[in-house]
Amino acid sequence: MLMPVRGGALAVLLFALAASPAAAQELVPHLAVYEVITGRAPAGASPPQIRGTYVFRMQAECGGNVKFEQRLRFEARGPGEVTEIDQTSTGEESLDGKRYRFTHKATVDGKPQPEVQGEVEPGTDSAAEARFSQPSGRVVPLPAGTMFPIAILRRTVRAAREGETGFEGRFFMGDKPEPPQAVSVLLGKPPRRVSELPPPQGDRGLIQGRDRFYFRASFYEGDGKGTGEPRHEMSSVTLDNGVEIWGTHEQGELRLEYRLIRLETLPRPNC
Repeated sequence: MLMPVRGGALAVLLFALAASPAAAQELVPHLAVYEVITGRAPAGASPPQIRGTYVFRMQAECGGNVKFEQRLRFEARGPGEVTEIDQTSTGEESLDGKRYRFTHKATVDGKPQPEVQGEVEPGTDSAAEARFSQPSGRVVPLPAGTMFPIAILRRTVRAAREGETGFEGRFFMGDKPEPPQAVSVLLGKPPRRVSELPPPQGDRGLIQGRDRFYFRASFYEGDGKGTGEPRHEMSSVTLDNGVEIWGTHEQGELRLEYRLIRLETLPRPNC
């Protein structure tokens, strides 16, 4: 799934992907490189022209935790304006999906943005708290059932395997010290143009013969769809081993599309 960076009207969230503990023998640690371009926009719209790269790394840790790192770099060209964004996000989530550590760093036009860092520990009655070390002392309550990046992927994979058409919940990335967002996920058939994409370089064995599923997620402030338009939307075609091959992100005027161009298997830990 990736994290918001604010630069004028521009922001990006790329969905953090990682292994499902329930099916760890099927979902593989990997390094994936994506080409980032301008996504499709409604008729009459003139979104910024995007060119960049996105790199995602997912590794299994001893004890069952999953660690991910993702870096997005792109240039957005609009009328009389060019914006350069470089952002890196890392996270580590526990096997039971209750503990989560996160760090987000970014620069906009070479200028560092405030770093965000913290961790989530389970609380009482299945609720939890996100405690931020940057900004120092900030605490955000998380309702019971709040999903983190790995947990929401696990939920989406399960929904696809069981033939569900979608689900709703709460999602917390930790990119800023705010309450979790409401998320609505719909599953369906992958767009035809995705099947026509060329295969990536590198370890093609990770994509051959794998089932794929398509989902579209809408993220809302507050309690959900009744609060108005989504804050942002994204879609993805992901394989059943946790490898994402294509995705989009829409927020405001920004339209972003990315496709897999290189893929490598990463070794599992020798525990």
